[in-house]
Amino acid sequence: MYRDATRLFVVLHLDQLLDFDLDDDLLDENNELFLLVCHIKKVLHEKEASRYLYHRTCRRGSVNIFLEDLSVDCDSCWMNDVKFLCKYRVTRDQLDRITTILDGDSVFVPPKRGYHQMPVKHQIMVWLHYVGHEGVTNSTQRDTFKISKGMCALACRRVVKALNNIRDDYIHWPGTEERIEIAKRIENAFHIPNCPVMQDGTLLRLGIQPECDDAADYHGRKFTYSLTINVINDDERRIRAYSAGYPGSTHDNRVWRNMKQHRDPESYFSENEFIMCDTAYEPSWFCVPAFKSVIGGGFQLHPHKTLFNNVLAKARVICEHTMGLWKGRFCWLRNIRMKITNDKNSLKRILRYIDSTIVVHNMLIDWREADKKMLPGMNQWLLTLHQLMMLLVLQQFLRGKYWTCQSQHTETII
Repeated sequence: MYRDATRLFVVLHLDQLLDFDLDDDLLDENNELFLLVCHIKKVLHEKEASRYLYHRTCRRGSVNIFLEDLSVDCDSCWMNDVKFLCKYRVTRDQLDRITTILDGDSVFVPPKRGYHQMPVKHQIMVWLHYVGHEGVTNSTQRDTFKISKGMCALACRRVVKALNNIRDDYIHWPGTEERIEIAKRIENAFHIPNCPVMQDGTLLRLGIQPECDDAADYHGRKFTYSLTINVINDDERRIRAYSAGYPGSTHDNRVWRNMKQHRDPESYFSENEFIMCDTAYEPSWFCVPAFKSVIGGGFQLHPHKTLFNNVLAKARVICEHTMGLWKGRFCWLRNIRMKITNDKNSLKRILRYIDSTIVVHNMLIDWREADKKMLPGMNQWLLTLHQLMMLLVLQQFLRGKYWTCQSQHTETII
């Protein structure tokens, strides 16, 4: 006999056994037997009303949205590559590669009993849709994918756990040789030597007011409630390290002082290596910020310092590009609709979601750079083609201007 049927059998028979008339002597509020019988009947009635006591039916939609979105048949495909990218924030090929990486995780092992999980690719699509759009909830996803709200929540939870399991494979500090290679690329592009990484702080807006003792600390200078995160990235917009979870009122420099790269710089920076940043950070032998100018006192920077700030700003804009790529792909970061309470798990849940988005961000950056290295002469060929096209346009422009001048000169003579 199934476990649910056994529970139902016990509950119904207990209810029948207790369905008897008590003597008038026992109908007393101070009688322990009377109170016990009333309590047991109340519990049995609550169990009978529970939906978990009876066999449940799984309601399924008549249309499989996942198969329709994944279809690439020219005759029946209604979602092209652009629409697919807008909905899931990745291409179909990138989705296949993410599925191949996460498919072997233990969280996707089918259960021994009960309902089976959705395919791994479908669960990843649910998570991508959740973090790829602003203000998405389980209810809205239920209407989008025609599946239950609980299934949407479980799919996101499993994918987040699987991505956090491979976090160290995609978020790691560059080694000595890799830092030298990154520093050479930055020096060739911006003429700044010995700088392998750069950092900047940003705010992640909270869509729901925190309900905790320190809720006022989450009130930042830009948004009503937010989280402060400090991000360290390289020249390829890859996030190398970050620190999240601080309230929105926390200064960027305070977050930087609590990071491992600041507490133990000898383990992360070689001699003469440094990290570039803006004026919000304090200078040190491994941290070089821009020069500050005191506006209130009318003090102007020396021309050499102004020139240094201009050169540094051209390289530091990569930090803004990194934030734009990260937040632009995962719009959930721009309005986090999760509530922070006194329970520590509420904040940890948000941090796990943030970790999962950074893992996928670095994953896509790695694939993009790998695809570039597969065709080393393609960029040079495209540059040469672009130069030829510009020369042809310039030639046509000069020729047209020459003939116009010649015609005007002829008319003047006549």
